[in-house]
Amino acid sequence: LSNLAFSTDHGVPRSFMVTSSAPAEGKSTSSAALAMTLARTKRKVLLVDADMRSPSVHQLQNMTNEAGLSTYLAGGDDWLSNVKPTSKPNMSILTAGPTPPSTVELLSGQRMKLLVTEMLEHFDHVILDCPPLLGLADAPLLTQAVEGCVFVVQAGRIPPRGVNSALDRLRSAHARLFGVILTKLSERNAQYGYGYGYSYGYGPSDQIDKTAEG
Repeated sequence: LSNLAFSTDHGVPRSFMVTSSAPAEGKSTSSAALAMTLARTKRKVLLVDADMRSPSVHQLQNMTNEAGLSTYLAGGDDWLSNVKPTSKPNMSILTAGPTPPSTVELLSGQRMKLLVTEMLEHFDHVILDCPPLLGLADAPLLTQAVEGCVFVVQAGRIPPRGVNSALDRLRSAHARLFGVILTKLSERNAQYGYGYGYSYGYGPSDQIDKTAEG
């Protein structure tokens, strides 16, 4: 979080997205961890599950997912009523909602960008948990709605060529890259302070379900 504080001239970005090269690299748990850390600083944080193809954020807090982001993008006019508080003070979640027939179609207009602007009238920070980059158009489209991107890489899983291809897609979308989170390092490395959990300083009450990783 301290690195994010130096990424813009106004400190921690008010809106940013979290993505990865491929599924299951830890982007959803990273998104939730960043949201919790920001919320601890007494800032109002909204975590949005923007991975409408394979939503998982609602599972992290044992929430239902009948309505959410897709409901609004498909023509709804009351996104705020679908925002759910969490057990963490100052942290709320907007789930993904039902999987739409075409997520690209919902994201192609200006509605998502206007939504984030409206969200920032109610919250200090908005974090989008986005789909992975490789093979999908969703994340490049979502870059237009936020200030920039945090990129998640699972240690030892994706070859450098794959990571570079994903980063090229961000560059092609003119996305601003705020930083990289390296997840799932070995226990040997973790004891030196580079482990996945150690990066966020989880306390016992902040532990989240790491099996529900997007």
